[in-house]
Amino acid sequence: MFRNWFKSFLADQRANVAMIFALMLVPVTVMGGGAVDFNQAMNARARLAEALDAAALAVGASPNLPTEDAISLAQSVVAANYPDYEVGDLGTINVSVDDTNNVVIVSGTSRVETAFLGLIGIEHLTVDWESEVQRARTALELVMVLDNTGSMSGSKIAALRDAAALLTEILHDNADDPDMLEIGLVPFSSTVNVGTEYERAWWLDPDGISPVHSNNFDPPANRWDVIDSMQYESWDGCIEAREIPLDVEDIAPDPGDPDTLFVPYFAPDEPSGYSGYSNSYMSDGMGGSNLLARLMNSDKYAGVNPWGSASNWGCTARPITPLTQSRSIIDDAIDDMIASGTTNIPIGVSWGVRVLSPQAPFTEGNAYDDEENIKAMVILTDGTNVINGRSNINYSDYSGYGYIREGRLGVISSSSWLLRNALNDRTAAACAYARAQGIRVYTITFQVNNSTTRDLMRACASHSSLYFDSPSNEALRNAFELIAGDLTNLRLSR
Repeated sequence: MFRNWFKSFLADQRANVAMIFALMLVPVTVMGGGAVDFNQAMNARARLAEALDAAALAVGASPNLPTEDAISLAQSVVAANYPDYEVGDLGTINVSVDDTNNVVIVSGTSRVETAFLGLIGIEHLTVDWESEVQRARTALELVMVLDNTGSMSGSKIAALRDAAALLTEILHDNADDPDMLEIGLVPFSSTVNVGTEYERAWWLDPDGISPVHSNNFDPPANRWDVIDSMQYESWDGCIEAREIPLDVEDIAPDPGDPDTLFVPYFAPDEPSGYSGYSNSYMSDGMGGSNLLARLMNSDKYAGVNPWGSASNWGCTARPITPLTQSRSIIDDAIDDMIASGTTNIPIGVSWGVRVLSPQAPFTEGNAYDDEENIKAMVILTDGTNVINGRSNINYSDYSGYGYIREGRLGVISSSSWLLRNALNDRTAAACAYARAQGIRVYTITFQVNNSTTRDLMRACASHSSLYFDSPSNEALRNAFELIAGDLTNLRLSR
């Protein structure tokens, strides 16, 4: 039926219907097919926009590139994001860098061959795009909280030095304004070292009023005075954790509130002639079976020339480096790191926060609510938290939390496993506190086989994508490089 109607339609001479149909056939075809051509062109334009945006960000993240290198970088990024099999042929890529206003502009074109519009002489469609990136004037404050314990010895500490130095190199090389980049370092072991220049500082309880200052001394004594009373003994710069929850909080020290003050690290002389004690460095000054009395005897220190590490036993970490704009200072501090002692992650994290803080003890940090400032922390460990439990009157070796006997870790037990769990709890609390301050937390486990520690550090990071498990030296270096790239991109705004 339809065939007969169509023949009749073609033969119909009324009003020249056949002629009109013939004349309309070409434009109708062009219009329908042209929509397909235009759709292809719009797809090409979208792909071009994505590629140029990526190129502009890449050039913007490298402010010190010469013009030729900036163009080369942009071309390579565009090529990677707009491969040959995509619709359209790339034209010239143009790069404009305005160093005065910190603006990067990358523009380009793509030519799309037409399938239907060629019927009316339009052989191709050209689309263009321009991407503009405003280099942000955002300041960056970064602190690296790095495990410097005995398990890091040998090639591992060397690999850590190399990776940390790479991070500083990338950040400094890509900082168009060095005044807006500051980096600090917190090496940690069983405690941290603030540096001997702070001896008897006002926030280090020079008058001995903190509740923990007289722990392990009977009669009560000022630790500073006890150190001074011994021959050839000095404070090496380590400090102890405050009472929970101040151990992980950035509450400013205040002599009017003794709980907020810090105290110098002091490992007491332990009873002589008994097994299970790790740090006897002088005569007890008294006999008898009351080992606690012999340990706490304050009078025994006066005039004595102790042997071994004495009151600094367990103080193994190199000093903290406060935030600094100097690349040489931070690089030297990284190079000076050593591997010794046991692992106390929460005390490292808590001092990472204090390095970024605008208030004492360190005051180099900008205000937490400064919208023109990024605060970031990189935390690395190669092992599990450790406090060695002991079957003696102290329940443990001495650490940044003192003796477990004192209850400053929130648990009293000689079980090393329970003490590790308690330190893990404090680590989680320290990380949560850091994140709550708006600090961007990156975490790295280096050749760690313990799944509990890996899970702990993954949860510590601001996001699971900011956790890096590094089973090799190469993976460690890659982790630091990725962190450097992420921090650099954070300073850019589109």
